[in-house]
Amino acid sequence: MLEQLDPDARALADFMSELSEKAYYAVWMLGLEYELWAALVGGPRNCGRLDINEEHIARLRQLSQAAKGWVVFDDTEGETLVPLNEWKLRFEKWSHEK
Repeated sequence: MLEQLDPDARALADFMSELSEKAYYAVWMLGLEYELWAALVGGPRNCGRLDINEEHIARLRQLSQAAKGWVVFDDTEGETLVPLNEWKLRFEKWSHEK
């Protein structure tokens, strides 16, 4: 849950949520973590009403490195920090399934 994240993970979650609000008028759009990571590894792209640019990507990278992970949303646990090595495996699986 958001309240249980350490300050670095909370900063990442807050920025991801801010981007979701700009893109979809939603605090956390379904699949947001995948869409933002796709931009982080693949470069600028459109995300709803938002054009994710290099500045957004640089900030996401910086926050993710500080948090030592990536934030995902789980219906049971809410916002949760996942270690980067685990996240990269999840993302790879997701990208092959879509």
